[in-house]
Amino acid sequence: MKTYLYISLVSFLTFTLGSCSEWLDVQPKTEVKQDRMFESESGFKDALIGCYMLMGETPLYGQELTCTFLEVLAQQYDFVNTFHPYQQAKLYSYTTSGIESKISNIWSKAYRVIANLNAILENIDQKKEVLHPTNYANIKAEALGLRAYLHFDLLRMFGWGDLVNTPANLDKLCIPYVTRYHKTMTPQSTVREALQYIHQDLEEAEKLLAYYDVYNQDAQEEDYELPDNDGFYKERRGRFNYYAARATQARVYMWEGKYREALERVSLFTGNPQPVSWVDLDRSVINAELTYRDLSFTTEHIFNLDIHNMYEPLKMYIEQYKDQTGITISENNNYFFHSGARAKALYEVTAGGGNDQRFAALYDQVDEAHFLFLKFKEVPNTQSKAKNKMPLIKKPEMFHYAAECYNRLNERKKAIEMLNTVRQARGIDIQYNLPETLSESEIDQEILKEWQKEYIGEGQMFYYYKRLGLMIPNATAEGDAVFILPLPKNEIEMGGREDYK
Repeated sequence: MKTYLYISLVSFLTFTLGSCSEWLDVQPKTEVKQDRMFESESGFKDALIGCYMLMGETPLYGQELTCTFLEVLAQQYDFVNTFHPYQQAKLYSYTTSGIESKISNIWSKAYRVIANLNAILENIDQKKEVLHPTNYANIKAEALGLRAYLHFDLLRMFGWGDLVNTPANLDKLCIPYVTRYHKTMTPQSTVREALQYIHQDLEEAEKLLAYYDVYNQDAQEEDYELPDNDGFYKERRGRFNYYAARATQARVYMWEGKYREALERVSLFTGNPQPVSWVDLDRSVINAELTYRDLSFTTEHIFNLDIHNMYEPLKMYIEQYKDQTGITISENNNYFFHSGARAKALYEVTAGGGNDQRFAALYDQVDEAHFLFLKFKEVPNTQSKAKNKMPLIKKPEMFHYAAECYNRLNERKKAIEMLNTVRQARGIDIQYNLPETLSESEIDQEILKEWQKEYIGEGQMFYYYKRLGLMIPNATAEGDAVFILPLPKNEIEMGGREDYK
């Protein structure tokens, strides 16, 4: 069988690798043999950038795994009425056709990116001589890191959580961890096996990035070169960099309940000096002109995606507006919002939270019943650094992990210090610092509240509840019925997967 790299030309280049299996098939407009694609350094670069573009598509991090589907599952939003397009997701009706299709698209699109990454990895050592050593190391590291990142999110959706309280879940089947680009079916791994593969890929990526990345931690020799005449390294936060490797390792350790290991990984971000800065609220938010406001706090992004025309598909969930076609006027009722009461309670406005810029700046307070979300809103003629930037990992997450780890390790004062650091960075006055006398359970509640405040629209709350086995507030179901997404039917019927639910 011949292996092809498929290139589809739309408004910009995106690269997709044709799958050998029917359920991951692609319909390319042009075909380029894989050996031709990888005969030059530029081919490897193009293939890697194509992976990031695919990750930014609507079924993945351009929408469903950030702003919409996963956030709805976590009950992060209020709806205008029950005819909302995400109403069935809100009710966890995973078998209805619309939701079933979303889940299937998430699965297939993620594995399509993984197929791209595996093609890069299978060719890069064979064609090492065509690559500059720095490019070889970084491209290989990014491909490994992204492969781990995507598999981990698939595990967090389709696999098992609450591993600390239910360690038996480690030996349950979950997803296939695909490491080869070929037509043979990859068997499902157990959670334990998948996590081992994830750690292996992240460890290898981290070792390469520690020396070769621009965010290197290992001392570089005098003969080290960074060939960047083409701007390949211009936007490192938009790629899987060294910091992203460390932060993703922290996420995985937290999923496993390995608090000491996670704490060591986040120490890079919470120590002194800190390689990632806090947003300057005065300059970037409070006193910034509307077209320059940075409401996703890009300074704090550890890893983000630059998504072409990101706002257009999100607009209907962010704005109230009316469309007129001839004499027909239709009103958008698909937007997400909080009621004023919910917003004020969440940010504890009566207890000093009114100065929290996540409340003051990130809500479009249309009226007392409708507080819409501004984090990703794009104003006309925007010059904001946040334009087209979707955060995948941010600095506060590292502090929230540190707080949780310290709390589990009976270092309460340090846990509270981590929480207060984030609160102050969000504009909450020091007089409203959390007291050092909080108990373990009280600190847990404060950590939960901070997660609910910080990550609206970023797709992280569902994973938080699932990792800890918590009830989702206002959810109509609980347990596996909520937290374990069903495998796509064609994976069971055509792919021979075990329906482990």
